[in-house]
Amino acid sequence: MAYIFDKRKLPRDFSFPLNRSVLDAALSEAQIARVHSIYYWLRQSGDIVLRADYCSETRQAQASGQVSITLYAVPSKQRRETQSAIIHQALPQLCTWLQTAERAGNVWRGSDHSIVFHFRNGLLSVTTS
Repeated sequence: MAYIFDKRKLPRDFSFPLNRSVLDAALSEAQIARVHSIYYWLRQSGDIVLRADYCSETRQAQASGQVSITLYAVPSKQRRETQSAIIHQALPQLCTWLQTAERAGNVWRGSDHSIVFHFRNGLLSVTTS
């Protein structure tokens, strides 16, 4: 699978909670094919650790009909706990959402959608739109 990849440099006390190879393996195993880009970025605020955004097929954009995935860095002391939640909870939900997106009909594909994973106080939550 080919996609655009961007990884930001991090301050010393931050790290990414998931290796790119783990994410690639999960996407490959789920047979996800329509990923436009993957970003590994430092979040500016809040508790979002992972998100995917579907770009409507009706938009005049390079990513039209595809998904962008963003993984956000966390404080290094929270890396292991966050990684475990992402691997065991978020990735299966993300892959199911991505499979649904790839199989969706015209009505669903005609608008933007997102799935956002939050990690706070040791608990993972998800919102979709």
